[in-house]
Amino acid sequence: MSTRPTSDRWVGYSAALRAILDEYARAIADLERLVCALSQDQYRTSTKLSDDTFADIRSIMFHVTGAAHAYVDYVDDATSPSGVGGRRAHDFRYDTPNEAIDAVWEAFGRMAGVLEPIKASVDEDLEKVTLITRWGQHYDLEQLLEHAIVHILRHRRQIERWLAA
Repeated sequence: MSTRPTSDRWVGYSAALRAILDEYARAIADLERLVCALSQDQYRTSTKLSDDTFADIRSIMFHVTGAAHAYVDYVDDATSPSGVGGRRAHDFRYDTPNEAIDAVWEAFGRMAGVLEPIKASVDEDLEKVTLITRWGQHYDLEQLLEHAIVHILRHRRQIERWLAA
């Protein structure tokens, strides 16, 4: 279930959310170009940069996908009147590069859906949306969304380094 955005996707969103979602989509698209160009062997083979946490590119993508969905959970909790409270159980073990990227786009689509009720909020209102992550970091909504983007960028760069190793 892929949710790649179209050019008219952010109609009605505040300038701040439009800019963030545009950059989020760009980060995923850049990761997609890189990961979907991999052969299955490249996706599943360790390199000299492998370690206990990331044995291969597939394990990096498990992490990226899981984190992307966890960020949606945090935002959902912070913006929902009922505030569900905590991470949901997700299992992201996709075997191909395309399946992994589809799962990241799915998280992006979930994020856009969670933001829909507050899409027209002004910056001052968005700053009031706060949350605390499982690692104890305090974020406002914009900071968490920026963190989600940088997380993808960091792991895209990690994969580029692995491929160059």
